[in-house]
Parts: sequence; C-alpha cells; structure tokens
Amino acid sequence: MIKVKKIKGKHYLFDLYGCDYHDLDDAAELKKLLEGAAHAAKMEILHSHFHKFEPHGVTGVLVLSTSHISVHTWPEYGYAAFDVFSCSNESQTYLAVEHVVKHLAHTRKKIHDVDRGYAELKTITIPIYKDNTKQTVTVHRKLAEIKSPFQEIQVLDLEKFGKTMLIDGITQVSVSDTHIYDEAITKELRPTDKEILILGGGDGFVAAKVLEKNPNARITIAELDLEVIYCARTYFDQNKLFGNPNVMVSVGDAMQYLRMAKDRCMKFDGIIIDLTDEPVGSGKALTRLSAFYDELMRLAVPILKEDGWMSSQAGVPKAKAPLITTYDVLMPLFKKHLQNVTEKKEFIPSFLEENVFIYGSAKG
Repeated sequence: MIKVKKIKGKHYLFDLYGCDYHDLDDAAELKKLLEGAAHAAKMEILHSHFHKFEPHGVTGVLVLSTSHISVHTWPEYGYAAFDVFSCSNESQTYLAVEHVVKHLAHTRKKIHDVDRGYAELKTITIPIYKDNTKQTVTVHRKLAEIKSPFQEIQVLDLEKFGKTMLIDGITQVSVSDTHIYDEAITKELRPTDKEILILGGGDGFVAAKVLEKNPNARITIAELDLEVIYCARTYFDQNKLFGNPNVMVSVGDAMQYLRMAKDRCMKFDGIIIDLTDEPVGSGKALTRLSAFYDELMRLAVPILKEDGWMSSQAGVPKAKAPLITTYDVLMPLFKKHLQNVTEKKEFIPSFLEENVFIYGSAKG
C-alpha cells in the first residue's frame, strides 16, 4: 500500500469507443455534454472554447475554477478522448466522468486516474521474505494502479530503482536491474535454440533478452493478464517487442496453453517459467502451490525437445518460517522430472534480497 501524507487533486483520463459519428462531430452537443458534467459535479465554469474541424472532429475545453474538462474526437473512428481534472473532492470529481459516460453512447470505455498535487510523503512497503520483514521505499510518482480480474498491478517510479512494476505488492520488474534477472533466467539459452516458450513474462523483458541473444528465435509468451501487457507497452516502451513478428502472445492460463501445446504435439527448445512468486504458509496454501507446479511440470516436460531445457525463477532460497518459498516446492519437482538440475543465486536490488533460479534438461 502506498502511504501518502497529503495530496490535492484527481485527474481522470478516459476514452470512449464505438460512439456515433454524429455525436462526435457536433460541437454544440459536446459543449452541452461537458457543461452537464460540470454541473453534475457542482463545478464552476469560468470559460469555454470549442472548435469544429473539417471534414470532421471536435476539440473543446471548459475552464473551471477547480481546473478543466476537455474533449477531442475522431468521429471517423467512433473514438473520443476526455479528461477531467479538479482539485475538488475525488468522489465529486468522478461525478463529471460518470455524467459523460452515461450520456454519450459507446460500446467500450477505458478509464485511468492520476493523483495530482503536492505530496509531503509517499512511500510503499516491500516484503522481504528471508526474514519476514518489510522495507519502506520512497515513491516519486505513481504511474498506474490497475485492478485487473486477477490481481492488482502498480507501476511506480521508485527512489533508487526507477520505473518498477509490482503485482499484489510484490516487485516484478524494475528498469534499474532487470538485466540481472533476465540474464539469470535465460542462462541455458543456446545459439541454436529457435523455439522458446515463456510462461508468464507479460512485461516483455525476458523475451527481449532472448531476442538479444538469439535474434531469430521464435518466442511464445503465455501471459494470464492482458493488463500486464498493457502496462509493459504503455510504461516500459515494449511496443516494439510485442510488434516483433517473432513474438507471439497467448493471453490466458498457462496450464491451458500447455495442454493445447501437448495436444498439438508442439515442441520447444526451452521453456522459461517466469510466474509471479509469493511464499506461502503450510496447510492448504502449500498443498495448492505444490499441486499447481506438479501439474505444470507434468504438462511442460513432454513438450520439450529431446535436448530441451527448462529454467525458472523460484523466489528466495529460504523464507523465514512459517513461510515456505517456491524454491522448496520447485527444486524437488525439477529433480523428479528433469536431469542435470542446477541452481544459481542472484541478488536483485529492487527485490531487496537474493533470488534463486533453477535449471534442468530433458531426460531424452
């Protein structure tokens, strides 16, 4: 959780898709729409200016005593971009957003919010599993906070680490040290490897490392959460990677992808397990984690080529009791299903502790 001592202002940026052409090409009606939004939120209008483009399109703004509401439309695409920024109460500001969304017909919407203003203190606590403690890190800027159907994703600009993605409060990738993680998890990659499967890895950095080493490799990323890919494209400049014809993305459950690949007799030179890691306690949580990875290995190993390999990040080498790390679950499974099993420990600064990576090769 981010702790903020003081902040003033909320900025909503939202897009509406599938709108009617005529609704988006009528400057007078759009002016009326934005004025209605301001009135719904009890905002004082100081000035307004709207301009109709030829052959189509409108841009307009209401200058408010608390800031502004603006719109820019592309009628030919049925798309309109709005923003509402106010130093009013957050729930009051959102009334303006609700008014526009309710009164302009559309088929799809996307809404983001940004904290604006001056914060005297903004920090986040990151867990350290080796001793079951937490460390406070200063947040310079919150770039995104998205609650997907699966998890909570944050993109933050952190002191010392720069842009960092966290999922459910756990660091996933940081621009300052992703090279350490990526180098470790791709250690087994050979110059002759062509077909690589990455389970997870929706941030794109591991795939980028594979392409850096093997520019002609064909990579499949099986990522559960589309919002992780959205954050990678938007905040980590990964559009080029995801636009690469050698990179295919399968959005969905990793297990489902593995079953499909097995049914279709697909084969890979290497499989990289880059899933979110969080130590668990004993009991049902441990049973579920063990069953998950046992099933994953059972499905993944048969789709390795005869000389194929597998690697995985496995969290911290040892977590303080009662926590049990993924390493304790995965290492026995690697030894059960693979041969030549080895490990490598690396300190990842943004994780605030050491991580362990496991490697193994197909039994042939």
